[in-house]
Amino acid sequence: MELDVYALGNALVDIRVQVEDSFLAELDLEKGKRYPTERERQEEILQMLLGSDSLDVARKKGKLKTAAAGSAANTVHGITKLGGRAGFCGKVANDELGAFYIEHMKQCSVVFTENTGQEMTGTCVVLVSNDGQRTMLTCLGISGQIDYEDINEELLKNSKYLYLEGYLFESECSARTMLGIVELARKSGVKIALTASGPGCVERHRDLLVPLIRKDIDLLFANAREAQVLVGNDNIEMALRTLSGWCEIVAVTNGELGSLVSFNGEITKVPPCRVLAIDTTGAGDAYAAGFLYGTTQFNMVEESCKIASIFSAEVVARTGPHYSGDISPELKKLL
Repeated sequence: MELDVYALGNALVDIRVQVEDSFLAELDLEKGKRYPTERERQEEILQMLLGSDSLDVARKKGKLKTAAAGSAANTVHGITKLGGRAGFCGKVANDELGAFYIEHMKQCSVVFTENTGQEMTGTCVVLVSNDGQRTMLTCLGISGQIDYEDINEELLKNSKYLYLEGYLFESECSARTMLGIVELARKSGVKIALTASGPGCVERHRDLLVPLIRKDIDLLFANAREAQVLVGNDNIEMALRTLSGWCEIVAVTNGELGSLVSFNGEITKVPPCRVLAIDTTGAGDAYAAGFLYGTTQFNMVEESCKIASIFSAEVVARTGPHYSGDISPELKKLL
């Protein structure tokens, strides 16, 4: 089977709950950040929000929403929604949430190898503020135990791109696996894309990320702050110029200001699509999906930028990390 993109990432079940800013202040959480969190702490916070209701009961009452997610998983979901072909390598447990994850991936047409184990499926409690910002409490669970044996080598070798998330560096096991799959991709002539995965992740693992990016990454995705942290320069355009010397293509998103894309050192400013942001969960993942879809289908940076902007705007205009509508009319206008 030939794929446009084969991705490696943390398989996490998103549990999204709407909260007031005062709740974040009560928990001493900085809005918009991602926090590594133990499952017991997640359950404690959910109990504060949901009372005695179980996840299933709370879902039926509309108190929360769930999705099969994780950064790279969100991106491949978007690629298939746009009409591309994508696969995902992640790990879930033999539990109720793992079964939910597997079924959800099947429904969205992502080629997902059912790598399972005996611990617990990873979860991310997403606290969505009234302004659409999301604060994430992540427990990797078994998702951080991806072994090289979990990789489908044939799918990778028959893909145009390998897509990686920087969050893989949060687990030593996953980091080793990522470096192994990078070597295989290089030998197989498969291009490699990476998303930087949060300023905190970049700060913690910069010494590992920078050599990987400079040596092996063809296409880099980062938001403005991630780009600044990567190169140690608070000027976004200067940071992009430095990154453009590391990779063939670099796409830096900057919220309401749009994005900047460098292709072989030539920088293009991409205007934003104006929408009312309801939930920014998965915005960067959707941008990467649109860009990867564009570049694998049309091999043109300009079209990829436009698709990325439109698709990410559509995602933030709805709740959750995934787009569930029909975007083909918008794409027909564009292409």
